[in-house]
Amino acid sequence: MATYTEPSDREFATEDRPPESSPSHGPSWRIVVALVLAIPIVVSTIAAMFVSLAVDPEPHDVPLGLVAPAPAASAIESALADRAGEDAFAVEQFADPAAAREAIESRDIVGAIAVGPQGVTVLTAEAASPALAQIVAGVGTGIATAQSLPVTTESVVAPPATDARGTGFAAGLLPLLIAGIALGAAAAIALAGRVWMQAAVVLVGPLVAGLGFAAVWSWLGVIDGRVVPVALALALMIGAISWFTAGAGALIGAPGVGIAAVLMMLISNPLSGLASSPYLLPAPWGALGQWLPTGAGGTLTRSVAYFPDAAIAGPLWILLGWVVIGAILLALSGLRRSRVRLGRSRV
Repeated sequence: MATYTEPSDREFATEDRPPESSPSHGPSWRIVVALVLAIPIVVSTIAAMFVSLAVDPEPHDVPLGLVAPAPAASAIESALADRAGEDAFAVEQFADPAAAREAIESRDIVGAIAVGPQGVTVLTAEAASPALAQIVAGVGTGIATAQSLPVTTESVVAPPATDARGTGFAAGLLPLLIAGIALGAAAAIALAGRVWMQAAVVLVGPLVAGLGFAAVWSWLGVIDGRVVPVALALALMIGAISWFTAGAGALIGAPGVGIAAVLMMLISNPLSGLASSPYLLPAPWGALGQWLPTGAGGTLTRSVAYFPDAAIAGPLWILLGWVVIGAILLALSGLRRSRVRLGRSRV
C-alpha cells in the first residue's frame, strides 16, 4: 500500500524554480567586444598621459623673482623667453633681495635671481622642489656666465639635512594614497548600509593615520618639528580620499570603489607633481592636478611643513570640497536604502 509523503521545501523550490536560461540568453559577444576595445583604450589613454608627463619635464609658468636694474631686467627677461620659451617663466621683479626672500618664504615665487655689481646671487627653495631649485640655479649661472660675473647660491628654505633631496617626502605619497583608499573601501564594503558607522571610520581613521605618518616623518627626519600641523594636513588629505571612496562605494558598490581607486592612483597621483613640481608638468596637467586630493594635499602639507608663512586657503578648501562630495554621496546611499526599506514595508 502506497503511502503519501508531503513534498519537502527543497522539492517545492525545485518545482517552482524557473528553467535555467540557455546559453543564448547569457552574456553576448557584444560584451566581449566592448571589453576588448574599452579596456585597452582606457589603458592607452592613461599611458599616454603618463608618457606625456615624462617626456616634457620643462618649466611652465614658473614664478621666478628677479632683482636687477631696469635695463638689465628687460634684457634678462628677453633672454629667458628666447632660450626657454615665453611660457617657461613668469618673472616678477623685486626692489631688493630681502623682498624676494619674503616672497619665497610665502611661496609666491619658487626662487629668485639678484643681479648686482658684485655678482649674481641665486635664491632657491629646495623644500618646495629640489628639481626647480636646480633649474633656478642653472638660470642664475647662465646669467652670471653671460655677464662674466661671479655667482653665489643661497638656499632660503631648505628641507632638513636628513632629507636634503626631498625623497622621503615624495616617497610617503603612495602609503598616504593607499591609506585613504583602504579606509574608504573598507568602510563602504565591510559596513555596507551602516552610514553612521561608515562616516565614523572615514572621520576618525584619517586622523589616526595622519598622526602616525607625521610621527614617522619626524622620527626619520623628513620634517623638523611642526608634527601636529603636518598631522592635520595629512589627515585632511587622507580624509578627502577616504570620504570620496567610501561615498562612491556606498552609492554604487564595488564599481564606485574601483572608480575612486583609478581616480586617486592613476590620475591624481601623477598629476600631483609631488615627485618634481606641478610647474614641471605640461599644461594643463599641472594646474588640473592641484584640484585633485593628492595635488592639493601635497601642496598643503609641504606648505605647513616647510613654509609657515605661505597661504593655505586654496588647497584647504579644495580638500574640504572633496570631503563634502564624499559626504553627499554617502548620504545619498543612506537615503536610497531608507526609501527601499519604506517601499518594502508598504508592500
